[in-house]
Amino acid sequence: MNTPSVRLFGREVELEELTPEAGARRYFRPLEEVEVPGLDDEQAKVKKWLLVTSPDAAPFATTQFLQQRGVPTPQLGPCCDGAYLVEDLGDRHLSDDPSLSHFNTILDAWQPFALEPLPAKHPNNALVLDQTLFERELKMFCASYLMEYRGLESLDPQVEQDCMELAQLAAKGPTCLQHRDFHCRNFLLPEDQEPFWIDHQDLRKGPLFYDLASLYTDAYIDLSDQVFSRIRTEVGLLGACFRLNAEEAQERFHFSALQRVLKALGTFGKLLNEGRSDYTEAEERARAMALGLLDMTAFSPTIRKAIS
Repeated sequence: MNTPSVRLFGREVELEELTPEAGARRYFRPLEEVEVPGLDDEQAKVKKWLLVTSPDAAPFATTQFLQQRGVPTPQLGPCCDGAYLVEDLGDRHLSDDPSLSHFNTILDAWQPFALEPLPAKHPNNALVLDQTLFERELKMFCASYLMEYRGLESLDPQVEQDCMELAQLAAKGPTCLQHRDFHCRNFLLPEDQEPFWIDHQDLRKGPLFYDLASLYTDAYIDLSDQVFSRIRTEVGLLGACFRLNAEEAQERFHFSALQRVLKALGTFGKLLNEGRSDYTEAEERARAMALGLLDMTAFSPTIRKAIS
């Protein structure tokens, strides 16, 4: 990793660059403790900070919304154009200990959060995971994954048609609040504490089972049968809250999961084409999950053939 330096609060500070994310956000850890002026009482309790560079503003509104509902999230510190500080809770993620107890804690916190609407003045209030977004993501799957990464010389028109149908099926209501990127790399495991939620800045309303489907199709780890069972139990409970019978809930969950995993393959294809070989294992896991869902739903033999 690079060790750049930056002038921070009146002094030059050397930084360690952490593993880059799939998106534009980058994290840096100061190699010495940084004294941060002008902190409020909660921020003053934080011992260590990370420097985040991002084209997006610091997610103060979503952090406050989650913390007020008892969801653990890192504290945010001062910010400036293009950068902000966030509490450093270490490098141990849910992927390092994907135990049933940790998933139980996350899911116990998820449903109360998901069933609450965002305040009218929240900056994400107008954002939604909808058919238009899903169509765009599945077009990326076709272009970046099937055409560029898998090297298909031409695309069967039926693949594109089935992708557009899947976008419509996956967007079907009802809706509730979604984290948007619910997977093991977005939960930190500080020592002797419950999982902390991170990367929540894209929180928005979306199809009922979107987050649960994201957790179920997590391409970064192999989930245990017990964790799969707990997620499926949550699907049934959530569906019942919206008067969906077990069959309806399962069908909508499977279409959400299939759209989500094909979207992930589009992202992985793009990253692998850019030389990010660290996503090879995730691509293999996501592809296997996609094939399993296609077999389970019998949705699109054409898409299945394209990724086989």
